[in-house]
Amino acid sequence: MFIFEKYMLQRVQTIHLLLMFIICILSTTINVPFYEIEKNEFSEKVMVYLNSSEMTSSQQTTFQSNNYLISVLAGIAFFSLISIISYKNRKLQLLLTSLNYLLIVLTILLMYGYSIQMHYFDTPSSTNFHLGIFVPLMLIIFNFLAFRGIKKDEMLIRSMDRLR
Repeated sequence: MFIFEKYMLQRVQTIHLLLMFIICILSTTINVPFYEIEKNEFSEKVMVYLNSSEMTSSQQTTFQSNNYLISVLAGIAFFSLISIISYKNRKLQLLLTSLNYLLIVLTILLMYGYSIQMHYFDTPSSTNFHLGIFVPLMLIIFNFLAFRGIKKDEMLIRSMDRLR
């Protein structure tokens, strides 16, 4: 019971922020694919994950870490965690969730840069998007729900102050 009272886990926005934190941590530690491109004539394949890129050919396989994407996802997780801990300061929570919006947009841009913008092959045989493409969408939804919950709490406190 103490943990629920200490970090206000009964508030819905805290649950949303916690889900954002979990999604970001899992995305940086587990290989979640979001883009695949193949060229059949040389059996070459590029698989882009949220935390790395894997280029496979008939002779070798090379890995490249997506450091910028990992750091932005870690930043979203960090701001979500700080926002959970600072439940008494709703203005700081609103600021941190607003910063998360900017970082989520940066995540989308980096995912675009690591996938479509990169010209791995001149004439690819096939390109596919995978389940990891929905990670920024889930982050936007949970961030919106958390922002809305924090805003409702702020409005409730302000209305209580007017009644005094």
